[in-house]
Amino acid sequence: MADLENFKIALDEHAIVAVTDRRGKISYVNDKFCAISQYSSDELLGKDHRIINSGYHTKDFFKNLWGTIKSGNTWKGEIRNRAKDGSIYWVNTTIVPILGQGGEPIQYIAIRAEITNLKLLEERNIEVIKELEETNKELSDFAYVVSHDLKAPLRGIHSLTNWLIEDYADKLDADGAQQLGLIANRVTRLNKLVDGILAYSRAGRNREDRQVVDLESLVHNVIELLAAPSHISVEVVAPLPQVMIEAFKAQQLFQNLLANAVKFMDKPVGKVVVDCVKEGALWHFTIKDNGPGIDTKYFNKIFELFQTLSRRDEVEGAGVGLSLVRKIIELEGGTIWVESTVGVGTAFNFTLPCIVVD
Repeated sequence: MADLENFKIALDEHAIVAVTDRRGKISYVNDKFCAISQYSSDELLGKDHRIINSGYHTKDFFKNLWGTIKSGNTWKGEIRNRAKDGSIYWVNTTIVPILGQGGEPIQYIAIRAEITNLKLLEERNIEVIKELEETNKELSDFAYVVSHDLKAPLRGIHSLTNWLIEDYADKLDADGAQQLGLIANRVTRLNKLVDGILAYSRAGRNREDRQVVDLESLVHNVIELLAAPSHISVEVVAPLPQVMIEAFKAQQLFQNLLANAVKFMDKPVGKVVVDCVKEGALWHFTIKDNGPGIDTKYFNKIFELFQTLSRRDEVEGAGVGLSLVRKIIELEGGTIWVESTVGVGTAFNFTLPCIVVD
């Protein structure tokens, strides 16, 4: 009895405790129950738990609860109650039936822990996620509409510029031809920028299209499409795995990284290597080149949207590629980082989760 009394004291110190008879009438409550419900023990004894019912849960919820404990089984769940002053509180509840000699419940002991702050945080998180989803959809729709409205006049300007260059070639001096060429280049760059914005805005959507993708085949197809100049070799030095990802996004990922390595190559004999190794639950990919390298102070900048390290007129680019790469990788649960030595080369490292393929 002394041991049982010690257990009871410890339990009362830690938890909200109530005991009811088999009809659900309260026969015991501890101080914590009174404190959270704001009812005195005299107001609670002889009553049932409907005195703190908030009206939040359905009849089926309580039907399931009573069906479970009446059959002699323990019930566990979260319940929203209402205190005497009308305020709401949540409790994580375990109800244990005490069985008599005939195997029928004669008492029920309810042990609870307050989780009000946790539930409020969960509700707020749900609201924030919903707000973010709505905002992302609005931004994506806006990006699509703006890009669609921009592309039509861009095509017109590009066609008109080419027409002037072709039909008035004999009437233009070198300076005039150069200026028209610059206009054509600017239009091409703006068109790529619009395409990049669209790709970036779509990167987080349609995750239901994820599938098992064979990167061995995909990367070799990307290399063929790149058609690197003859002085640059692009080689896959390790077997590439299958991963769970959208095929189009996997292509964007490798195409951007490999295209950058080829585009910025400054060596007479260029070499780009694709490597892969398994590290626990992740695949670690490396795309390494012997190009110009990147100064450490730019390691973070290169992954920012619309950032490039070269002058716009020197190398064509919208500054979206590496931002898109990082977004795709992080959405898939991976990370990306760069290692580089100026004048020696660059290695882009990134991880993707492993999958089990039957």
